[in-house]
Amino acid sequence: MKILVADIDGSHAGELSAQLQAQDERFSVILVMPGENLLQAVRRSSPDVVIVDMARPDRDGLDSVRVVSTQQMLPVLMFIDVDDPPFMEEAIAAGVSSYHVGGVALPAIKPILRTAMAVFQRMRALRDQLSDAQLQLEARQTIEAAKRLLMTRDKMSEPAAHRMLQRRAMDQQKKLLEVATSLLLERASNGVRKDE
Repeated sequence: MKILVADIDGSHAGELSAQLQAQDERFSVILVMPGENLLQAVRRSSPDVVIVDMARPDRDGLDSVRVVSTQQMLPVLMFIDVDDPPFMEEAIAAGVSSYHVGGVALPAIKPILRTAMAVFQRMRALRDQLSDAQLQLEARQTIEAAKRLLMTRDKMSEPAAHRMLQRRAMDQQKKLLEVATSLLLERASNGVRKDE
C-alpha cells in the first residue's frame, strides 16, 4: 500500500513514517516534498491513501484536501493536535475520511487506515449510486419531453408517442434516450421548445 504523508507543520512526518513502516513492511511511505502542494504530490506518487498531519486547524491546508478529494478521489486521513469541532466538520465536508485529534499511538495506525479506506469505499459507492440515479432521472425527463412534444405537435396519444420513439430507436439501432434527444434537438432547430 502506498501512503502519502503530508505534514503541514513539518514536525511529525518522520515519526509518522516510522510508525507506518513499523506497522507493516508492505507499506510504502512517501512524503510531500518541500515546496510541493498536496495535489502535485498525489499526482507524482499515485498513493492509495493520504495522511494529512496538522498541529492546529489550517484552512489553507484544508483547501488542498478539498482539491485532492474533488480531482483524485482518494481516502484522506487527518491527524490534528488541537480539538476544534467546527474545523472537524469542515474537514469531513472537504473529503476527509477519518479525523483524529491528538497523537497517534503505534498500535492504532493500521486499524485506522483500514477503517478510513472502508469508509471511503462506502462513500464512493454511494456517490456513484447517486450519480447513476441522477443520470437515469435526466434520461427519463428527456424521453418524457420528447413524448410531450409528439403529443402536442403531432396529436399523438402517450402510448403512440412512446411506440414511435421505440420504433425509431430500433430502426436506427440507437438507445431510446438518443432518439428522444435527437428529436428534441431537431424540433428545437425548427423553432419548437423542449417543454412544449
